[in-house]
Amino acid sequence: MDNFQEQMEEIEQLKAEQALHRKQLEENRQRALAKRNQTKHLVTLGKIVDKLLPEDAAYQSEDDILEMLKDKLCSASDNNSHEKS
Repeated sequence: MDNFQEQMEEIEQLKAEQALHRKQLEENRQRALAKRNQTKHLVTLGKIVDKLLPEDAAYQSEDDILEMLKDKLCSASDNNSHEKS
């Protein structure tokens, strides 16, 4: 009877470990999905920014690129405010 009881306790322990592993797998899957969605979002933003820049932007410094983007965004903002008035 002691052997049977030990086996039952071992089975329960294995079930608990298995449940923990399933939970960890699901958490990992959720994190991976969130990272994937964030990456897709960043790629989309990158494509939008790329369309705002001239073709030779790859040869410009980061500061020059930021300045170009500021100018583009400010001029777009100015155009929108004139259209609304």
